Amino acid sequence: MQTSLIAGTLFQGTHLALSIWFLEIYLISQAKTGLSALDLKRQLGVSYPTAWLIQQKLMQAMVERDAKYTLCGNVQADDAYLGGELAGGKAGRGSENKVPFVAAISLSAEGRPLYIKMAPVPDFTRKAVSDWANTDLQPGCIVTSDGLGCSVAGLLRRDH
Repeated sequence: MQTSLIAGTLFQGTHLALSIWFLEIYLISQAKTGLSALDLKRQLGVSYPTAWLIQQKLMQAMVERDAKYTLCGNVQADDAYLGGELAGGKAGRGSENKVPFVAAISLSAEGRPLYIKMAPVPDFTRKAVSDWANTDLQPGCIVTSDGLGCSVAGLLRRDH
């Protein structure tokens, strides 16, 4: 019987050196604004299709990992918007070019970060944030937020 250390992992069947995979993981995790497959191609010295495929596999692995847990215990949550200003458009909250999302982190008893969840929401209504809380928070969480009406109303439902 033959076995491999990478059997059953994201790396199974790869013909690339693991050092390339690890470098891409590092580059993606350190990029504050994201990296395109073209940037990865240049930095890793691989073809564009290879850089794109590795990037897609890594992002899918992150999505699958994120879906396996919910936040519990002491949780800090906040609302935010992602996106830039549209020329001639409305700036700030409510801009048509920005995506609303909720960011939350569960903390250890010592106050250290354990897990983080960031999820887009359709808007910051009680229903939207409550739906998010029902999906990403375990019952019994103690949630702290900045006091935005919809987030407090939606998130505190998890206290019972």
